[in-house]
Amino acid sequence: MSHRVPVAAAAGLAALAVLAALAVPPSPASTAPPPPGDAPAQRFFPKADLMSIGVYYYPEHWPEAQWERDLANMAKLGFEFTHFGEFAWAQLEPSEGRFDFAWLDRAVALAAAAGLKVILCTPTPCPPAWLGEKHPEIYLVGGDGRRMEHGTRANGSLANEIFLRYSRRVVEELGRRYGRDPRVWGWQLDNEPWGPPDYSPSARRAFQDWLERKYGTVRRMNEAWGGAFWSTAYDSFAQVLIPNETLFGEDALSPHAVLDFRRFTADTQAGFLHAQYDILRGLVRPEQWITTNYMNVTDSADPRRTDRLDFLSFTMYPVRGVANLGELGFRLGDPRRMAMAVDYYRSFKGVTGVMELQPGQVNWAAVNPQPEPGAVRMWLWHAFGGGLSFACTYRYRQPRFGSELYHAGIVGPDGVTLSRGGAEFVEVIREMREMRRLYDPSAVMPERVAARRTAFLWSQDVMWDLEIHKQTKLWDTRDHRNKWMAAVKAAGAPLDYVGEADDFAAYPFLVAPAYQLVDEALVAKWTRYVEGGGHLVLTCRTGQKDKNGQLPEAPWAGAIAPLVGAGVELCDVLLEDGPGLVRRGGRGYAWNRWADVLAPAAGAGTETLAVYADQFYAGKPAVVTRRLGRGTVTYVGVDTLDGGLEREVMRLVYDRAGTEPEGYPPGVYVEWRDGFFVAVNYSSRACDLPLPAGARVLVGRNPLSPASVLVWR
Repeated sequence: MSHRVPVAAAAGLAALAVLAALAVPPSPASTAPPPPGDAPAQRFFPKADLMSIGVYYYPEHWPEAQWERDLANMAKLGFEFTHFGEFAWAQLEPSEGRFDFAWLDRAVALAAAAGLKVILCTPTPCPPAWLGEKHPEIYLVGGDGRRMEHGTRANGSLANEIFLRYSRRVVEELGRRYGRDPRVWGWQLDNEPWGPPDYSPSARRAFQDWLERKYGTVRRMNEAWGGAFWSTAYDSFAQVLIPNETLFGEDALSPHAVLDFRRFTADTQAGFLHAQYDILRGLVRPEQWITTNYMNVTDSADPRRTDRLDFLSFTMYPVRGVANLGELGFRLGDPRRMAMAVDYYRSFKGVTGVMELQPGQVNWAAVNPQPEPGAVRMWLWHAFGGGLSFACTYRYRQPRFGSELYHAGIVGPDGVTLSRGGAEFVEVIREMREMRRLYDPSAVMPERVAARRTAFLWSQDVMWDLEIHKQTKLWDTRDHRNKWMAAVKAAGAPLDYVGEADDFAAYPFLVAPAYQLVDEALVAKWTRYVEGGGHLVLTCRTGQKDKNGQLPEAPWAGAIAPLVGAGVELCDVLLEDGPGLVRRGGRGYAWNRWADVLAPAAGAGTETLAVYADQFYAGKPAVVTRRLGRGTVTYVGVDTLDGGLEREVMRLVYDRAGTEPEGYPPGVYVEWRDGFFVAVNYSSRACDLPLPAGARVLVGRNPLSPASVLVWR
């Protein structure tokens, strides 16, 4: 069944699409998640279902005669939903204006007949060849000046009016066709939206418009960008070029201009998703949810900016050819990736899911090892413990062609042979059925756990600014953040990510790692939080710059000195092979990435917790704390190599607040969810967990072996 929609019929919608995609979103409202189970998005996912498990399928990749067998076998294995269409624009619109839904109709019908719910996707990552042939200007341009071409994905310029018009039309046609279909469970917008930097003429014009809306006058922009430096001032917005880091690199461009370009890119990506959401929400049933699947680590995009979507989901590939913890780490994956992702994406709307979870070996890393036996099962349980409402794996069948033909599936390319990772998915599906039987809707988080609830203040703007001006090639913003995240998790604390607009007072503890960009309002909010009884932990590089990324006319980090009760005397970095040492008590901690040397203020009641043991500032404070009002503020001026000091400081903060922190070893994570405690072990050593008296083990055994899970209540 096919029908034709003339291009002219959609042209009247184009201007609205462009405006929606390019508008600067307003400052997001508070995104602090509501109490578990009370999130508005929870209406899409019955709590008693705990975590539904599904799998990607690409009907267009396989002979139609095999579809019924494949979908029926998915259901027999226990999968509850499947996922269609995010790369199928050429199949859905094989020529301009001619839409063919017949094949997708048949696939949806077969899935439903097998008892599978369906997630449909908008196919905008992969524009068809005919579109690029007719309008080559739709492609984004890289920093090297080369225009992307047909044959890959995420190659369209999100600032190009023609690409936006055609994207809007295919999304609208999908929504009209399936928006009222009860077999469709939900929608995924695009795929892994990462906000690639775009240097096309369309992007340059859109960037100029964005700047004019933000600053109003060129004079204000010149001031924010430091236009007096190297004669970089402009007479008009039309003169502005996109700051090209590929051509010039760090220290050859205004870092303030680069920061604004990062913001523009993220706003453009968010606008593109918001435009799709608005189209679908006007066409689909209220019961159908709409999300997108960000990568677990995002560089150019900012998930917080996509605040109109029903909730956010993510993709997760833990084994990516990196050593990680111990001799088995390269097969187990980095636990911090999963731990960060589940908390980060759940924090936006109180609900999340993993849309792509690695089922086995992948094809795209520098090194692609097999996961350790049990690792796939462990990742699924970690996702469950983190509160996810669904877990989906990419993909059902290992492909026979294309760039991902070495990417494992639930079954092999023959469509019937269950892979080792597939068997682990099936095992968890069976275990999840038992967990549903044991689910108690009246369960509440134990007070001793809730007493440790911790908020993590994170901003993509801050991350971009840190990465633009690293000061040392060794600095790694995400690694710094993840050290502190791991330190919080080691104490057994529940963790939510928050933004500056959120209510800090909802959390007994607040950590702001390397929060470089501050203003008076934020510092005042931190101060009120501490005075009201909160426990604030700030780390190195915090408070150095204003929101434009400029240094204020004040002592170094002077904006936070009255709060911390100490100034920053100087900052230092060391060579990779010549680390320094910080001492607390009788233990030393190595560092080389960053050190703020602190100077406690007289009469502020500031206590020194750790000192530098060498360099020309030996004996001076590296970590300080003080009581202010009913709370405390702790400043950690150093980034250690192994995160040992970070773990010790967080343990001390929790302990002094009377919350009795746990002491889980690196790689061991314990979560509470819906009445169940879930422990996973990414380390290469067994761990004997101290279970409380009367604990009933439901899954696994103690001691907890590597790549294993333990569930109790």
